[in-house]
Amino acid sequence: MVDRINNAAGVLGALKQLQSSGRDLSAADTRLASGLRVQNARDDATSYHAAAVMRGMGGTLNAVTMSLSRAESISDTAIAGGEQILKQLGAMKATAAQAMTGALDDNQRIALQQQYETQMAMMQTFIRNASFDGANLLDGSKPNGVSFIADSEASQTVTLEGRNLMPGGGVILAMPSTTALSTAHSAVDTHRLLEDSMANLGDELAAMGAERRRIEAQKGFVARLADALAAGVGRMVDTDLAAEAALIQALQVKQELSAAAVNIANTAPQSLLALLRPN
Repeated sequence: MVDRINNAAGVLGALKQLQSSGRDLSAADTRLASGLRVQNARDDATSYHAAAVMRGMGGTLNAVTMSLSRAESISDTAIAGGEQILKQLGAMKATAAQAMTGALDDNQRIALQQQYETQMAMMQTFIRNASFDGANLLDGSKPNGVSFIADSEASQTVTLEGRNLMPGGGVILAMPSTTALSTAHSAVDTHRLLEDSMANLGDELAAMGAERRRIEAQKGFVARLADALAAGVGRMVDTDLAAEAALIQALQVKQELSAAAVNIANTAPQSLLALLRPN
């Protein structure tokens, strides 16, 4: 016989299998519950470090996305303001056209002049109110524009150009005046200035639209990059739930078999003692 009185090798082997099965089952339960295959550096130092670096890049990309979202909002506000201003210039041009005829009496001309002044004041209000988060790109207060970070290393930026759409700022040529429509001749001059202003503003709106599209494209790229990083982290540290569930079932069977093996091994000494008992 191979069994010894001071060392039951069969029992010890079965017990080690039972303990190993218990540890493996506990680890699998933890991975399944947490959803993480690598929870700390002890599990896999290389994957843990790489995932930590990629998570840091992901956090930075989230900040870039927020910056570009702010840029989008500022740009959208400026474009909406520019479109409203263009409509107002059209209304002012129509008013000037009515005053270009010489067949108006004084009261009619005064009424058109007052209407023009009101429209001019409203247009200036539109320009001053085209502000988002303290940034107004239309009133000349941002001559250098507004820049936003565009990559995770802050080495690239996108810039929204600052413009001056206030009367006399180079885009809108018509100026506030109490005599703009006082005569048919002055009305013709005012009408021409408004027409040129609308052409200038159309060019500016086209440039603003191009800026907006660049920001949208950059934001889309950053979003795709963030998704790729998140997927990469998942492949390195996330648990394969299907595989872990199957492993747990196998380990449970193994644990039951190991427990049965321990019981069988424990009966061997009893069998030996039975041989030594007197009949």
